[in-house]
Amino acid sequence: MSYLDSPRLHFRGWFQADVSTINNKVVMYQNASFVPEYQQLNQNGSWNPEGTGIFRILDCAVTGGFLNGCPLGLGDDPAIGMTIQNADRRAPGKLVDLDPQQQMVSEIWGMQVRLVNASFAAIMQGEFLPAAFINLWMKQVAAVTGDQQLAACYQSVLHGVTWAADTGSELLDAMIASSEKEMLSIDFNVFGYSRDSTIPRYTMGHLVGTIGPYQTGEPKHFTIGRQMISSAPPFSRATGQVNTLQAKVAEDGMSVTADFGNSFQIKSADSGLLDIGTVLLGVLTTNPAQVLATVDANQLVVIGEVPYLTADWYTKTAGVQTFDLTENAAARAVIGSCPLVVISPIPESTSYTVLLQESVDGLYVRADQFVFRINPGESRNIDFYASKFGVPLPNVAVNLVSQTVDQTFMGGSGGGPTVTPPTRPTAAIPDIFIPADGIKYQASATTDTNGYVPVALSGNPDGLGNPPPRGYIAGQLYGLAYHLENQPAGYAANPFNYISILAYGKKEIPAEPTWYSDIQHLFTQYGNLYPIMGKYVVDLRDYRSVVSRLKVLKLAFSLPVEDPNHMPVTRDLGADDRATILKWLDTKGPDGLPFLGRPPQDSEQAVVSLPDQVATPEFHLEPGQAAGKTAVIRQIQQRLAHAADKGESK
Repeated sequence: MSYLDSPRLHFRGWFQADVSTINNKVVMYQNASFVPEYQQLNQNGSWNPEGTGIFRILDCAVTGGFLNGCPLGLGDDPAIGMTIQNADRRAPGKLVDLDPQQQMVSEIWGMQVRLVNASFAAIMQGEFLPAAFINLWMKQVAAVTGDQQLAACYQSVLHGVTWAADTGSELLDAMIASSEKEMLSIDFNVFGYSRDSTIPRYTMGHLVGTIGPYQTGEPKHFTIGRQMISSAPPFSRATGQVNTLQAKVAEDGMSVTADFGNSFQIKSADSGLLDIGTVLLGVLTTNPAQVLATVDANQLVVIGEVPYLTADWYTKTAGVQTFDLTENAAARAVIGSCPLVVISPIPESTSYTVLLQESVDGLYVRADQFVFRINPGESRNIDFYASKFGVPLPNVAVNLVSQTVDQTFMGGSGGGPTVTPPTRPTAAIPDIFIPADGIKYQASATTDTNGYVPVALSGNPDGLGNPPPRGYIAGQLYGLAYHLENQPAGYAANPFNYISILAYGKKEIPAEPTWYSDIQHLFTQYGNLYPIMGKYVVDLRDYRSVVSRLKVLKLAFSLPVEDPNHMPVTRDLGADDRATILKWLDTKGPDGLPFLGRPPQDSEQAVVSLPDQVATPEFHLEPGQAAGKTAVIRQIQQRLAHAADKGESK
């Protein structure tokens, strides 16, 4: 079961993502070329240089629900009107990118979610399992440039869920009865984000979502169901698009629920959903060998109209709509073997425009978790689930293959051009995916009777080689594509469905680490990138400041990665570097302080030499596009266009 099942509750409110922006560009990681001016607002595109990394839910309430086949509104159940809140006894969650060269899988870590009643009592609380957003697209069609145009969704589970002894709610009691192992399924959409420091909702955006039951054996970050993938480029600015969604047919076949929460465009952040005419959910009566552009009325069964323009529909349902099939025998007859479609009628015609279509043969394969941080010799499983028309697909091979830069949303500088003062050296943009043996993985694996297969992924026990492949920035990025063996040509591939991996290097941990030899370059980098630390807590670039905060630093570097106070916030420090830092903090000299050591002969860190690089064009960024996700998207678009002009692979 998942948030698409019943019972479920819907919520709407705001989120704050107070991200730091100096680290959006990979060249900022080179200490030798860093200057204090980069820490100033709007220098080199850094629109929030003192960001804390905090992600939190604000002013959010339960706006609707669904129970026993009926939608619920205010007054129908005491749960409607309760508030959705973060932790009240610890720090809020954190939002971090995997790497400045992979900013398209931003993850939420350390977030607690609570359901609070009017008496301020917590009725439910649970831990949000870290998850990355998916299905990023241009939702907003007018009014602004920059990240405010973008929308995405997060799907995960709440684990360690506890409930009040008496919820006072039939809806919540039903949710408790339907869930297993103190877990719930949660999905929410984020959009309308503002990075304009001149308005009150700076670093804030809209949030709508759904919480439902979860049962053991289900994936945690998507739903085994009916996946409809948009054929339009995800970053197209064309008006009238409908974005990727997932749906699920009830076990008894008498209803189908579809999540349109991240599917419809808006004109401006606060305008409501854009009117693109009548939108219907239907099911084809045959299984075509390709995704259709149009379909005639005699080729489908209409299931129902999507009431997306109805007042408060989006607020009360978060875009999750259940369609009753009890009186639609024609739909029930074909829904288990033919693709679902989202369609719009063509005026003065018996035909429909196909806005979305389920894949050929209803085939779908997805890695549940698709973002990994991995140390040398560490082994993790990538959990794959395959299905056909929402039913688990047994005994099918899933094949994995390494990707190139032009096959992913990875690589590049992570932002617009960086202006380096003439008194400082410039920093080259590192190559990714090298060395090729930095990670190891199974090339193929076959699903079990439940359509599930774990695929082993590990970091090379010998690390990444010496010198480090990216020079001034630790670790290396890798991407893995995957597909079903004998996958049909008409398979609807989601461009976001690939594996992103940050592999850490191997480092010998010194017996007696010193500030100058082992710690300064690490702490200086973080001090440069996150000046909020130096302003309020500790200047990581200064030995005297650091040793005055030994206890708090040791605590922060010792916390598990899931803790909201884990240091560094970005979760991008390898195990060997962490062990070196902790050993330095614990090893005291005659003065009772960690060893200072001797400064290098050259007080400036040397510029790291990187391999010769193929010249690439300077990408133009329009006003308002510098740094952030928009700059990354613009670079991707221009990189692919450049490759196409040269006849290279996309």
